[in-house]
Amino acid sequence: MSRHARIEEVSDSDSDPSEMDPSEFDPGLMNSIIQPANIPSTAPQYSQQQQPVLQPHFPGRPPPDQNAERERTKHYQCLYPIYFDSSRSRAEGRRVGKNEAVTNPLAQDIANACSQLPVAGQVVFEPAKTHPKDWANPGRVRVLIKEDGKPAGRGSIKNKHQLYKLVAEYLRAHPTTEESPMRMRIAGLPPPTKPIPPPAAPKGWKIGTILPLHSPALSGGGVNENYFKDMMQEMQGMQGQPGMPTLPAGMESMFGGGPSAAPEPPAPKKKDKKKSKA
Repeated sequence: MSRHARIEEVSDSDSDPSEMDPSEFDPGLMNSIIQPANIPSTAPQYSQQQQPVLQPHFPGRPPPDQNAERERTKHYQCLYPIYFDSSRSRAEGRRVGKNEAVTNPLAQDIANACSQLPVAGQVVFEPAKTHPKDWANPGRVRVLIKEDGKPAGRGSIKNKHQLYKLVAEYLRAHPTTEESPMRMRIAGLPPPTKPIPPPAAPKGWKIGTILPLHSPALSGGGVNENYFKDMMQEMQGMQGQPGMPTLPAGMESMFGGGPSAAPEPPAPKKKDKKKSKA
């Protein structure tokens, strides 16, 4: 299990998770807030080559005010992949009927579903937020369905249960495939060149067989072991190019890598003391 997953407290009730303190917010690469305009569509008319590249906000580049954005969206409805996972029971986090759930739900597809609902334009995709019962499948979507106590948007979505049903309907019509994680491309991060084998699930854990590329379950072997190291090297190699800021301190450790340590100088050889002859 990875030590890099960001876990938020989520109760077993039907309420949304409480918001974390803004001071704890890490504005690094994978915690960037991605707006609906940058969410790649999975509609059939688009080929994989036509999928847009996500542009997360890097520290050092003039980003929108993250704290203000989080304040604006804190009352939005939260959606996690586990809510639609057919391998989970209600007690384990599923929030739709068994016959409405799907295998291997991904947050990026939930975001695509919400962007096509009447609340389009009021959707926030947070790739690194993780449900505590689903640490291997990161990603959270926030949707505005009520404003000032009244239905938002066109007013056709009355409550979160109706939202769950509409999203589940979209996910059933767009099943997850092995190519699905490849559609979420992030500028500067190379996709793996080989098919990703299913992750090895620790005993007693339920893990999907198809996960996002930035899943902590893949960093230890699901993706080849050099993948994250190669990713950081590529980003470091892009330093100095227009629009590419300096990587912030700690970015390497977030991906399980780190700056190369300077080699230790060889220890001096001990000279054999020869006994002087009398």
